Amino acid sequence: MSSRPTYSDEFKADAVALAESSGRPLALVAAELGISLTALKRWIKLSHEGHEGGGRKPDLPVDTAKYKAMEVRLRELERENEFLKKVSAFFAKEQR
Repeated sequence: MSSRPTYSDEFKADAVALAESSGRPLALVAAELGISLTALKRWIKLSHEGHEGGGRKPDLPVDTAKYKAMEVRLRELERENEFLKKVSAFFAKEQR
């Protein structure tokens, strides 16, 4: 039995759109979304294969409200990660 998480097609499409529109490295986008780099690259490849017919890949529609909500969530998670790093460093010092 596979232990890989399953993601909805909508999540995959949003992840691909974010990766392609953000201008940031794919590894960073994957880490921010909590997915593997391999999965993101596979989704991008599958997305491109699905649009081969016209020679040029059409722009994916991006729901701006959803995109902004994802950015807000991302910033919140980044703040939480920074806090957890500081807390773990504090407790690491206390154990010495």
